[in-house]
Formats: sequence, structure tokens, C-alpha cells
Amino acid sequence: MTTHPTPPSRQSGQVAAALVPIVRRNYLPALFVNYVASTAVSVLAAAAGVTWVWWWFGLVTLVSLVRIAGHRAMGAAMARGQGPTPEREIFIAGLGKLAAAVSWAVLAWLLLGVADPLVKFATSIVLAGMAAGAIGILSPFGIVGPLYIATLMVPGAIRLILESGPDSVIGLLGFVFCGVMIAGHRANRILLLQSVQLGQRNSELMAEILDANQTLENKVRERTETLEHQASHDLLTGLLNRRGLSEQFDRAITGAATACVYFLDLNRFKRINDTLGHDAGDYVLREIALRLMTRLPANALIARWGGDELVVVTPGSAEGGTSSFVMENLFATPYVFYGQTLDIGASIGVARYPEDGQGLEELIWAADLAATQAKRQNATVPLNYDHSLAVALQRRERIADDIPAGLKQDEFWLAFQPIVAAATGDLHGFEALLRWTHPTLGTLSPDEFIPIAEESNQIAMVGAWVLDRACAAAARWQRGGVRAAVAVNCSVRQLSQPEFVDIVRGALTRHQLGAQWLHLEVTESVFMPADDAQTLAVLTQLDELGICLAVDDFGTGYSSLARLRDFPMRQIKIDKSFIADIDGRSRSVIEGAALIARRFDLQIVAEGVETEAQATALLSLGIDSFQGYLVGRPVAQPQTAVNCPWLGANAAVAG
Repeated sequence: MTTHPTPPSRQSGQVAAALVPIVRRNYLPALFVNYVASTAVSVLAAAAGVTWVWWWFGLVTLVSLVRIAGHRAMGAAMARGQGPTPEREIFIAGLGKLAAAVSWAVLAWLLLGVADPLVKFATSIVLAGMAAGAIGILSPFGIVGPLYIATLMVPGAIRLILESGPDSVIGLLGFVFCGVMIAGHRANRILLLQSVQLGQRNSELMAEILDANQTLENKVRERTETLEHQASHDLLTGLLNRRGLSEQFDRAITGAATACVYFLDLNRFKRINDTLGHDAGDYVLREIALRLMTRLPANALIARWGGDELVVVTPGSAEGGTSSFVMENLFATPYVFYGQTLDIGASIGVARYPEDGQGLEELIWAADLAATQAKRQNATVPLNYDHSLAVALQRRERIADDIPAGLKQDEFWLAFQPIVAAATGDLHGFEALLRWTHPTLGTLSPDEFIPIAEESNQIAMVGAWVLDRACAAAARWQRGGVRAAVAVNCSVRQLSQPEFVDIVRGALTRHQLGAQWLHLEVTESVFMPADDAQTLAVLTQLDELGICLAVDDFGTGYSSLARLRDFPMRQIKIDKSFIADIDGRSRSVIEGAALIARRFDLQIVAEGVETEAQATALLSLGIDSFQGYLVGRPVAQPQTAVNCPWLGANAAVAG
């Protein structure tokens, strides 16, 4: 069964606001119909001889004029925003309706008592018609509607009942019609309220949909902005990333006559990550980013270009000024991570716009090249890009490209420098030193092409070639009766190869050389703790083969007595820079090295011995072996006769 809502006894503000437009729209048309009906009845009654009806008509006219004036005044007040509330406006309109109904009730009581049947019939028809029209027109009115219908119908029906004859039947029908019309009014009002409520619900739903849509749009916009920010910024530091810097660069330098691009390559960053963990590395990056953002000018663009590389663009800046000062002092304040001061720095290159490039990539390339040169020079201040750096880069790239062909075409060759016993002059062995005669660049120094081989990841290939040729040479010496070992330099990258032990074993087997006649020299960087397990495992296996392991250039790098104790080293070689300064402060270093060697039962070799005075002093300090120009220069065909003047005038010892 369908149920309908009961009309509220008191209209809510929202419902009243929805009904007011209907009341306003029907007000004047209903008043006009009421006045026309009043005129028609008055004319008909006057024609039947009822003259007093004109007094009633005048009253109706006056009331109608008052209602029209009140309606207009209320409309004007509403336009000024000073009108009554919707509930009050409906109430006032209802009073006007009831006033009209009362006037008709008076007329009905008087006219229905007239003897003229035409007047009775016309009056009854008009009253019934107006009551029927109220069913729809007065549906916005809850109480006023039924009162209006009852006021129109009941007085006339009572008067007709009081009349004898057929008129009483019409009076009874009037009561019936009154009840039916009141019921119809109630049904119309229920439908109207349901329509209003449905409209309000639709409006609410639409508002909710619009609000939800706006909320969704806001979330989409926020999410889009977040994604755009993440796409153009580094998540760890909050700095721009490559994409963000590329997008903002052109806009930043528009209108700028000059700009500086700084490329920062952090030094020792990998060591911090390896020794203290990535949390320490993240701290360093965030702290550097914070210092740059707070110290550089507001228009500077700061980006994280790579893992440990940053780029700074300062539009409108010259070589000096605030930006360069910030770069030079970026590491002046220590970086402290949980109480531990971190050893961190940066190699910084600078490129200038527009002299060194027009586009971002070109400028970063130039600044990166300058930073690389700054790293090679251990520069502590930003290094400006120069065209000569590009020329040097081209040379390095050519050298790197030509290494494989040089090995195949025997452009590389080995020179051998003798190593002798300091006390007796006996020949102990030769160090194999790599040389390269390039077909177009001429003789290249190992100091130039060895670092290039390291940087281009070709050092393992070069090292394997040197190892093979050195073992072949030592095997020939052995067959010729020269009992001398060969010393070969070995890079840390070779030791990081799991197959390096097999490469060494293969070279010894291939040339039938005993392992005791091969010495492998490594620099102190082998003691860095990053790859302790791998390095120690390889060195241990090499030691078990019977190969003598030596620390080359001792004293110039990372020295650790604990590492000397733990690693299977048998020999240390003092760097020639200390030998050259033996009469200065380096003498204490050499004395300390000799003491360490004796404590750890290590042989100690002095490199770069060039004068008899140096040899004499070194002998007095207990150095075991000498190597240098005084003993013999590196040559392709080693000689067994060596020069040992510290043992006596023109002394020469044959191996």
C-alpha cells in the first residue's frame, strides 16, 4: 500500500521558500478571476432588482485594490532584500484569500435568499467554481486552502438547506462537494509537497555531487601537482632532478647576460656509504642541499644530477661573488653524523654562460670536465673550465680507445729495473715497468695511460697482458741461469676479480715459472675496508701459491698496522718521494717503516735510490734492498751486472 506524507502543520523554511514562487505566480491571476466573478454576480443581481449588491461590489473592489497594493509593496521590499520571510509572505497572502472568501460568504448568504432562481443558480455556480479552482491554486496553503473552500461553500449550503423545496437538496450537495474539494485540495497539496521535497532532494543530491566532484577535482589537482613535483624533484633532498633543472633552465637565464654553472662531484662519498652505511650518505646529501638552499641567492637553481653529483645554476652571476664564496666554504663547517665527523669534500667545476656554452647540457659537460680536472689536481676551490680541458679529454679518449689495439699490435713493452740486496749488492730481481710507444702520439708515460686504463675499466686487461709477458721474461731468465724474481704491479681492480687467482696460476703454468719467482706489488689502497673479505681472500690464495706480496709506495696512502698484521704481505716498498727527502723530515718516516718491517718480519725495499749518499744512509737504517737509477735504469733487455757504489769505488756486482 502506498503511503503519503502528512502535510506539516508548520512549513519549514526550505519548503516555504520553494512554495513562495508558486504563491506569487498565482496571486494576481486568482485575484483577477475573483474580481471578474464578483463583477458578473453583481451585474446579474442588480438586473434582478438587488441594488444593495453595489455596496458589496464596492467593498470587494476596495479590498482588491488593497491586496494589489500590498502585493506590489511586498515585491518592492523583496527586491531591496527587506521583505518578510517566506513563511510570513505565505501567511499574508493567505489572509488576503480568506478576506475574499469571507466577502463571498456574506454575498452567498444574502443572495441565496433572493426569490429569483437565476440569481440563486448563478451564485451557486460561481461559488462552486471558485471553490473547485482553489483545489489547485491554493495547494501551497495548508490551512488557508480548506478554510477558503469551506468559507465559500458552507454558508451558502446552510442557507439553501434552510430553504424549503429543492433548494435544500442543493444545499446538501454543497456540503458533499465541499468535503470532496477539501479532500482534493489535500491530495493536491500532498503531491505538491512531494514534488517540492523531491526537488529539494534532487538539489541536495546535485549539491552533493557537485561537492564530491569538486573534492575529487581538488584531489586530482593535488595529486597531479604532487606527481609533477615528484617528477621534477629529487625525493631525498627536495632539490630539482635532471628533468626539473632542464625544464627551468631556459626560463631562469632568460634576460640574463651571464650565468655560472657549478658541477659538484663529492669526494669520498662512496667511502662514507661503505663504512657508515647509506643513512650517513643520505645525511650528507640532505645537509649539503640545505646549506646550498639557505646560502645561495634566491634565483639559483640547485639540482641533484646523479648519485653524488650536484649542479648549481646561478643566473646573472660572475665568476666571483656570493655563489663562488658559498662553494668554496661549503665544507668549512664539519658534517657530523651521530657524533662522528665525516671526511667529505667536493671537486667543483665552473662553466660560464654564454662563453662556455649556450645550452644546459653543453654547460654541464664543460663544468663536469672542469670538476674532473679539479679531482685530479686535488683542488680545494672551484676550477674554471678551459678549452684545453676539452683537448686533454679528446687525448684521453683516444688513448683509451687505442689501448686494445696497442696490446694486440705489441705497441706496449716492458722495461725491467733491477732490485739488489743493500748489504751485498746481490741481484734479487727486476720490477717490470710498462711502456707504450704509440704510433702517432709517441712514447706515452705510464703516469698518463695507466690512470686512463683504470678509468676506462681496461686495467684488468692491461694487467693480465703485463703479468703474462713478465712471467715469460722471468722464465727465460731462469732457463738462462739468472735466478731473479720479477715484480709486477697489480691494481686493486684486478684483486676484486674472483678469477684473478686463476689468471695468475694460468700465467705461471703456461710459462713453467715457479711461484716464488713472482712478486705482486699492490698499493696501500688495498687496505681500504670496503672490500676486505674479497681482497683478503684473493691475497691469501696468492700467498698460498708461494707468491711474494709487496705493498708498493708505502707511506703515501692508507696505512694501517692492523691491515699489515691481517693481510699476508711479505714486503713493503718505501716510496721514492721519501728517499729524495731522506735528509729532511722523511728520515723519521723511513725509520718508522724499517721498525714496522722488522716487527712484522717484512722485507723492506727503498725505491728511487739515485745517489750514493742516499744508499749509505738507507743502509745505516737497515733497509734490505735498493731500487733506483743508482743501481740501474729500466731497460728492455735487463743486465745482470748492477752498479753498487756504496759497497766500494766503482763496485759492480754480477747476479
